Amino acid sequence: MSTTSPGAVEASQWLQHWDIWRCPSCRGNLSATDEAALHCPECGGRYRLDDGMLIFRDKTEANNGVAQEFYDSPLWPKFRFWEKFTWLVNGGERRARNAVLKHLPDRPQLDLLDIAIGDGVYLDWLPRGWRIAGVDISRSQLDACRRRAEAAGREVSLAQCEAEALPLADNRFDAVLSIGAFNYFNDPEASLREMVRVARPGAPIVVSDERPDLTDRMIGHKLGIPSLDRWIVSRLMNLGDSFTEMVEQHRDLDVLAIAQRVLPDAELFPVWRGVGYVVVGHAPR
Repeated sequence: MSTTSPGAVEASQWLQHWDIWRCPSCRGNLSATDEAALHCPECGGRYRLDDGMLIFRDKTEANNGVAQEFYDSPLWPKFRFWEKFTWLVNGGERRARNAVLKHLPDRPQLDLLDIAIGDGVYLDWLPRGWRIAGVDISRSQLDACRRRAEAAGREVSLAQCEAEALPLADNRFDAVLSIGAFNYFNDPEASLREMVRVARPGAPIVVSDERPDLTDRMIGHKLGIPSLDRWIVSRLMNLGDSFTEMVEQHRDLDVLAIAQRVLPDAELFPVWRGVGYVVVGHAPR
């Protein structure tokens, strides 16, 4: 009679399905344990499997912590009204997101990494032949993504971690995508360097977010009363005080300069009637 535990079987299946995950501390190979977890023999790290997801980092700090708290709180569902309104005035969510997704390769077979995958709303718009790995810092978002993938019959490999220390092997992905998080990573440049590390040489890297100085276009700034805009964003739009403060602190972020330090061919294009941007570059060969 086999004494292999169900947890060990689950961990082994994870490794056999798509061998891309590595220890975020030392980038060593991972092995299955006798529980629902993966173990790094080189440094002793242990990473549990929970509801089909790998948990590498369940608590974050600084900007990542602010974003994690927001997305795992009741504020996020309230803010979605404003997100949906933005998509509506840009021709609907699918059309708006396709302004970013169109920069991905037009190929039937592709290995894609999605950083800050969120609830995976656009998963079913991507070709069925694509293998997709997704990471996020928000557990509630990952749970929603897993449910969506299951309902759509998509196999998506998910992990909870930070973009600045991706628990992934080098040179594994044909494209890397990130929508709606780059401005507020703890270290945007470090996250972009991680995207390059895990991408195959020449692979496109597509990063999109709102304009960092978006509040400059709001009525309070135009009237010389920026506190009014902070109140609108925090209270009326339900971003909360901590997230609103983070937005203000990073309003001068030079996204293109950061991108071009890592991706020499990086270009920035405005999207969503100028409310957002998409940066497109390629991993150096």
